[in-house]
Formats: sequence, C-alpha cells, structure tokens
Amino acid sequence: MDLSIIIVSYNTHSHLRNCLNSVSKNLKDLKYEIIVVDNNSTDREIESFPVEYPSVKFFLRENNDGFGNGCNYGAKTANGKYLLFLNPDIKLIDNSVKKLYEYLKNHSDCGIVSGLMVDDKGDVLYGFNEYPSFSWEIYQFLGYGYERKIKKLINKKEIRENHNFETDWFHGAIFMISKSDFEKLGGFNERYFMYYEDVEICYKVKMDIRKKIVCIPSVRVFHHTQSSLASESNDNIFIFHMHRSKIIFFRNYFFLKRFILLAFGVLYALSRIILLPFWKKYKKREKEKFIQLTRVLKLYLNPAYVGNSKYEYINR
Repeated sequence: MDLSIIIVSYNTHSHLRNCLNSVSKNLKDLKYEIIVVDNNSTDREIESFPVEYPSVKFFLRENNDGFGNGCNYGAKTANGKYLLFLNPDIKLIDNSVKKLYEYLKNHSDCGIVSGLMVDDKGDVLYGFNEYPSFSWEIYQFLGYGYERKIKKLINKKEIRENHNFETDWFHGAIFMISKSDFEKLGGFNERYFMYYEDVEICYKVKMDIRKKIVCIPSVRVFHHTQSSLASESNDNIFIFHMHRSKIIFFRNYFFLKRFILLAFGVLYALSRIILLPFWKKYKKREKEKFIQLTRVLKLYLNPAYVGNSKYEYINR
C-alpha cells in the first residue's frame, strides 16, 4: 500500500461526501486506502456512509476526544507507507497530490510535505507559517498587523514563481508524512483538543528528527474553512481552544521565551476584559464574552486548568 488517506470527521457529512468523491475522481496511479474516523458526530447521517462508500474504511467512534486523537486512531489502522491527513472540507481538484507522495519518497531529508489550499476563486489561503514568536503575539495583542503579515506570506515570491520552499509548519487540513516518522514522533500530541497539534508535530519533525518541512506550490486543493464549527453561534470554542492549545505548544520553548509569550497572553485577556464595555461587536453579549475571557485568563495563570480543560465548551 503506497498511501493511507486519513480523514477525521465531526458533523461534516456534506463536506465529507464531496471530499471522498474528489479523491476517487482525481487521485490516480497510486495504491491507496481511505480511512474515515468519525468523532461521535451528533448528526448521525455518517452511519449511512459505509453503505454508500464500501471501499472506504469507516470507524464510528463513541466519543469526541479531539482531532489529534482521531488522527492517531486512524493511523494505527493504516497500511500505507505514507500517511496523508486530510480534512473532510478539502476537495482534490486534480491529481497533483501524487506529487507529495513522489517528493517524500525521493527526498529522505524531508519529513512533512504539503501544497497550498485555495478558495473557490483559486486564491491561496493561509495554511502555513513560521513558529509562534514574539511578533506573532504582539500582532494578536494589538489586534493589528497580523492580516498584513498573512497577506505577505501567501503572496511570497516562491508561490508566484511556483518554486518549492521550506516553511515551519502546515495547517493540519492537508499534509503528508511517512508512517515510520509519524510513529517515531509518537503521533499527534493528544493533550490538544483542536489547533496547534499540527504546529507541534511539524516542530518535532524539525527539532527531533531534523527533517525539512516542504511546500510544493503546484499542489493545490480547495478548502472550505471551519466547517466543523459552522453551526456554532459564538466564538467560545475557537477563542478558548486556540489559547489553550497555544499554551501547550509554548511548553516546547525554553523558560524565558515561554514566560514572555505567556505574559503577552495575560495582557491580551486583561485588555479585552477592560475594553469589553466599549466593544460594539459584543453588545448585549457582554456577560458571555466576559466569562469566555476570564476562562482564557485562567488558562494563562493556572497550568492545572490547562491540563483539565480539554473538553471545555465541548459536547463529547
């Protein structure tokens, strides 16, 4: 088996159907299997999929313990030499994903390889970056400048000229790694619920096994963003777990750097709490936002809370 495609699903059945159809239509000249791990979707339409797609291996789990756990579960059943992690809201638009396999197979110094995600207009989406840094946290604290940085990133010269380039990490929506390297790294860190588990495994590829993270711009896939959160009426899950996961990732850094980055997080939460009465976006929702921000602040001030809040705002 050349390749195992692992898809973790949660209430994304319509996107999942499009994803599976796009793989069967476009991925050619590879011996591959598709493994779908459903993290206990509340929408039980997923139960009809094994009949609709008999060649796909489905695992319908009885709990939702996070993206990384689902990926690890699927990887343990995989027979392929290489693993392609794919979000259900990804659609292949051609056979270019085969280039990822060929590159990884022929470059032993590469640990993870991916392409670019695009929207329905063909414009490149944010899907790779440098590791979290002081400038990153300053932009977030100020609420200004980060979008300009992202715009510069996705318009970099290598993308315009279609040249491969190295980066620090890829969005977990699509990337490929050998099964042996994935197992050597211990898979995804299951302390995360969502966000940053992709950043951390890329970090470990670079720091622990000293391999490159490579982008091939000629590989492009369509991405429908945040489909699993589309039904949420507020940003509680996104804000809380983005900060929680960031704190977990910072544990990879040495003490002084970690301390300064965490201090920016404290300032972020405190400043938003102070400004909340004047924040028009949350007018009539001040109480809910205040609770959210105080929980975020607690994350930065109480390490034990980080450890026991994996399922905050989550229906398992």
